[in-house]
Amino acid sequence: MGSALSRRDFLKLASVLASASTAGPALLASGRSHMGKVERVRAALRGERVDRVPFTCWHHFGLEKLPGEKHAEATLDFYRKFDVDLLKVMSDSPYPPPEGLDKISEPEDWQRLEPLKNPFPEQIKALRLINKELKGQALFVETIFQSWNVAEKLSSKKDLAQLKENDPKLFKTVLRAISESQVNHARLALDAGAAGIFLAVSAADHFVTDPQDYVKMGRESDLIILEAVRDKSILNVLHVHGNKPHWDTLVTYPVQVMNYSAHGTGIGLSDIRRKFTGTLMGGLNEGKIASQMPEELANDVHAATLAMQKRRFILSPGCSVPNDISAEVLLRLRELVQKS
Repeated sequence: MGSALSRRDFLKLASVLASASTAGPALLASGRSHMGKVERVRAALRGERVDRVPFTCWHHFGLEKLPGEKHAEATLDFYRKFDVDLLKVMSDSPYPPPEGLDKISEPEDWQRLEPLKNPFPEQIKALRLINKELKGQALFVETIFQSWNVAEKLSSKKDLAQLKENDPKLFKTVLRAISESQVNHARLALDAGAAGIFLAVSAADHFVTDPQDYVKMGRESDLIILEAVRDKSILNVLHVHGNKPHWDTLVTYPVQVMNYSAHGTGIGLSDIRRKFTGTLMGGLNEGKIASQMPEELANDVHAATLAMQKRRFILSPGCSVPNDISAEVLLRLRELVQKS
């Protein structure tokens, strides 16, 4: 029969147990908590303590013309190799133009756009395969491009600008039709297992549009998509694309996470923290990461982690990294983060 604990030993044990309860559900021999990927990301979303900052990164695979199985395979290979905490699934499949057209080139072609029930069937197939293979070990989000950007790709920036100038009512009708298609895709993505969407917004930038004009002509089409998934997903990300964003508009969007380029905009994470109360995702220099010296990358990781104090923060680039980036760089990033 063991001896009774002394008062000193009892108090010491109580202190250890109290520390363990606040550090996380599992404790390593070193006393440092060890979270799973889902637990770590969920804690970041809630603003709770994490064992280390969660991280992610992504790039385009160039597989938009191949079956969904190929996209799923490339995505899962990327996930397994670089061990990201949050998987951002690329979605580069082109939006289907009206039947019989390869591209919208005439004003009357715009009137043929109608909402589609399943605009990206191969992408949905890929998401289901990704979800099946992940087995709940990590959260993933589906990339959706804003309707303004989709409309430009269906025609051209010049043609869309002319439509907006000559027929603003039809312009908004076009964006609304595309947004309704994107809503249908977002719902299918959630049904396929996605934790949320990653909405890429590129037109809400001073180099592209006037802020007041964007509120009048573009904001509604973004919100149609975001409001549709607002209460149905835990991890909706707004990707702020551009170097001079319309911050006053974008920080009001109903999302849990905002991703932007701190290096491209020249605005630090702590500055945006004062504007946006959700979780920030960024801190890494997507423009230079491929050629950075190891110490430069380490400095970026350290500076971002320090600025955010590991609270409501997911370390990532401000946009996709170069498609030909060396695997060595991303493996180094993974190592740096795991030691942070």
